[in-house]
Amino acid sequence: MLAPWADQPYTLISTLPFSKDVRTSSLDIYSRISTNEHKTNPSCLTSIHLQAPHIPPPAAADFVTYCKCWAESMHHHQDAEEALFFPDIEAVAGVEGLVARNVEQHRAFAAGLEQFEAYWDCGAPLVGHLWDEIETLPALEGYDSARLREAYRRLEKALMATDNQRIEPLVFGTADRTFEGGMHDFPSVPFSLRYVIHYVLRRRHRGAWRFNPSTM
Repeated sequence: MLAPWADQPYTLISTLPFSKDVRTSSLDIYSRISTNEHKTNPSCLTSIHLQAPHIPPPAAADFVTYCKCWAESMHHHQDAEEALFFPDIEAVAGVEGLVARNVEQHRAFAAGLEQFEAYWDCGAPLVGHLWDEIETLPALEGYDSARLREAYRRLEKALMATDNQRIEPLVFGTADRTFEGGMHDFPSVPFSLRYVIHYVLRRRHRGAWRFNPSTM
């Protein structure tokens, strides 16, 4: 029997609908980046789902920390989207309520996320939302590319305002750099920063990162 990989039961989000040419519009570029960001969440959730039944008592505290870090990252990400990015892209498009469906989907898994002991109940609507939110972006083709770029930069800045000892090791440990043939440089950071994350930022909760589905 083949060993389970960290791409089931929650399938990773593909970037294939978007152009592979990095010289195309900023919308294409940021759609790919956003897809890679979203991909880390079902990857982490799958990692939790597969490992939860097999955690020995000595590892329980670290596993709980890992789960809490994932929940924190989800709350932080969706709060930044609702406070900054969604209003920004509606302003660029001039269409009020353009992403209302995505906001409603946040609510669909909020209760399950807050009651994390029932994480498998929130998994299906959460992963469905992550796919659907990516599909919202191509609909912005034809709108002001520069303003969309600025909207995404505002979101990135908000996402970086977090506890780097809890979230950065999680993100980098769930971003499978071999996905789709390794065509994505995500997260795209200097090697020196990867060194800092691996040898400095991950130290406080180092026991939790053994549950990450990928290595840095």
